Amino acid sequence: MSLIIALGSNIGDSRSNLTNAIKLLSNAFNSPVASSSVYTSSAVGVTDQPDFFNMVIEFKRPELDVEEILQICLKIELEMGRIRLKRWGPRLIDIDVLYYGLETYRSESLEIPHPRIMERSFVVKPLQELPYYKVLSQHFEFPTQFEIDATITDK
Repeated sequence: MSLIIALGSNIGDSRSNLTNAIKLLSNAFNSPVASSSVYTSSAVGVTDQPDFFNMVIEFKRPELDVEEILQICLKIELEMGRIRLKRWGPRLIDIDVLYYGLETYRSESLEIPHPRIMERSFVVKPLQELPYYKVLSQHFEFPTQFEIDATITDK
C-alpha cells in the first residue's frame, strides 16, 4: 500500500521548491518509493499567473492516519513559506494527498481520493509513471492517454 502525494509550485524557483518539499516529506515519511517527472501546466481557476511545475511522489504507506498526514503536509507548506491569499492563487508550494492505499476518506478538511484528480491532467500524467498506478488503475477509472490534456509538457 502506498501514500501518493502531488506537488505543485509556480512562485520562485519552482524546481528547487519541489526538491525541498521532497526532502521535507522524506523526513516525515521516509524516502519515496518513486517520483514522477516534472511537468508544467497552465494555472487552473485563477489563470492570470505563471505556469505550474507539477509532480507526484509515491511513499510506502506510513503508520499514520490521514489527518496526521494532512497536518504534516500543511506544516511543510507553512515551513516553506506558503501564504494562502486566494483560492487557486499562486503558491510557493502546494502539497496534496491524493491516495492513501485504496482507502476512501472524507472530512471537512480532506477527501481521499482527492476529488479532482480525474479533471487534472497535470496529476494523472505524472501519476501514470508511478509503480502504484497499476494497482490504482484496477480500482479507479482514469482518463485514457487520448483524453489527457495536451497542454502539459514534461520538463
